[in-house]
Amino acid sequence: IYVKHVLLIFSLVTISGTTIISTQTLGMKFTATMSGDQVAPPTDSSINGTASFRTTAHDTVIKYKIKVAGSSDVTNADIHLGKTGENGEEVVDLLKDSKKNGIRQGTSIRGNITSSDLKGSLEGKEVLTDLILSMKNGSTYVNIDTPYHENGEIRGQLTDIHNVDRGSTANEKSNSHG
Repeated sequence: IYVKHVLLIFSLVTISGTTIISTQTLGMKFTATMSGDQVAPPTDSSINGTASFRTTAHDTVIKYKIKVAGSSDVTNADIHLGKTGENGEEVVDLLKDSKKNGIRQGTSIRGNITSSDLKGSLEGKEVLTDLILSMKNGSTYVNIDTPYHENGEIRGQLTDIHNVDRGSTANEKSNSHG
């Protein structure tokens, strides 16, 4: 009987730990403010932009919106792995299967990221665990290319806009169970 109670308690702890970990990625929001001075090496671009990403509850999709002001000549929009000031590998093509519209003096891009969109070192991994973890750690950035700067016209580091103790509390709870 003692062994059954221990296994039951362990199972409940494991289940609650898993619940905490999985809800940590649901409903999360990330943003990036993009400019030429964040590109490595920096550009003297007058173009700027914003990108927002959000997970949806009970879903395996990250929805995104990107607005680029000052250019309708966007040739590439990607998420790369890399910390501020570092160049890194491309892991998501944000123009693939997206809606790209030229707007007055700019470009608007909307779309969804699923696990099948991941490439490079994240290929075959899960979008709501592996990509989100990199985004939460501050090790991803959005890079926008144009014909004038094919290796990056503007760039912005992705940051968790709801990073108010929730992440550290959830990590502490999940680590204590695992």
